[in-house]
Amino acid sequence: MSTWPNKPVSEFTDEELADAIEQHQADTDPVTRDLVRGCTREWERRRGLAPEEA
Repeated sequence: MSTWPNKPVSEFTDEELADAIEQHQADTDPVTRDLVRGCTREWERRRGLAPEEA
């Protein structure tokens, strides 16, 4: 995956989440870092590792 999917993080497939985290986790851009954190939170939420956000 060379670009971010054009949809909200909550609509990413598991594969898109994994690709985004893997490919962009070392990026130093603050906006990209925030997107990676969102992907990580969504990945954890789907696996019951993080609480649901209200």
